[in-house]
Amino acid sequence: MNQSSTPQVPFWAHLLCGWPLFLVAVGGAVGGGLGGLAYGISISIFKTNVPMPVKIIAPVFIGMAAVVLYFVIAVAIFTAIQ
Repeated sequence: MNQSSTPQVPFWAHLLCGWPLFLVAVGGAVGGGLGGLAYGISISIFKTNVPMPVKIIAPVFIGMAAVVLYFVIAVAIFTAIQ
């Protein structure tokens, strides 16, 4: 079998990194884009050699940043429509 050079990410890490994907249900395309971006960044950090506490804390803050950015964009769109 051919082994990949990238480290395998456990299932629980996908759950931890993927929580911002709920923005798809809340925010449609904008939320999906931000949630997917946050997931991608979090998984890429999880594949690095940083200490485990950083791998656990970083996805939480990255996801929170995506949620805040979503609300900033939503308010900007709402203001532009008014």
